Amino acid sequence: MVSLYSRGDVAVWFFQKYRAILVTMALFILNLLVLQYTDFDLFVQDYAYNFETGKWLLEDVHAHYGWLLYTGIKVGLVVFAILLIILLALSYKASFAFLKQFRRALACVLISMMVCPLLIGAGKQVSNVYCPYEIERYGGSMPYVKPLSPYPASFKQEHRGMGFPAGHAAGGFALLSLFFVSRDRKIQLLLGGAGLSVGVFMGVYQILRGQHYIGDTMVTVLGCLLFNLILFRVFPGKQRRPTYYKTV
Repeated sequence: MVSLYSRGDVAVWFFQKYRAILVTMALFILNLLVLQYTDFDLFVQDYAYNFETGKWLLEDVHAHYGWLLYTGIKVGLVVFAILLIILLALSYKASFAFLKQFRRALACVLISMMVCPLLIGAGKQVSNVYCPYEIERYGGSMPYVKPLSPYPASFKQEHRGMGFPAGHAAGGFALLSLFFVSRDRKIQLLLGGAGLSVGVFMGVYQILRGQHYIGDTMVTVLGCLLFNLILFRVFPGKQRRPTYYKTV
């Protein structure tokens, strides 16, 4: 005979089962509150800008090596995605039957690499926030307005801001999906750490050249993480028996 635990036990099971998703959602909301009600973004960005020379820390670096550090890494992500597509296609051939066990992982990583940038791009379309280099504080002509605040009535907007969230880093943080492709802890840390490193590099690079605030980047990393937590929950691989039932 099968019976249910008490409501309290079910609530505990629900929290434990979806704990990572719930915690990430809470952090996402907390980050938005920090952006809206503090000047933490400007506090960090001031260290990336030289008020005497009017230049960003990586402005000259980008001018000389942007082809590698910006464009190059984006090309690398495209090449990686193409490689995953090829491996996924080969997994359906009898001669590459050993790839079948990786089919779910390949598909989920590809979905993440496609959807995360699209979601972040959609957010940029509606947020209407200018990049750091565009605002008056850092030599631009636009007012600084927080993501959930209106622009001054006297401000005549000629074009929408496209600085929030951080779009470039979305391609890197989409690789957080690599953390979920294996149940082995060492492999998780290795692959997840590699994906996180790519995202952090891309995010910090943009911050240090005035393209995004740290808050923009945090929204992107938390958004990508949340998407992948849900994605791999929807496609969990091998199912385990629910723990909220017991036999009596």
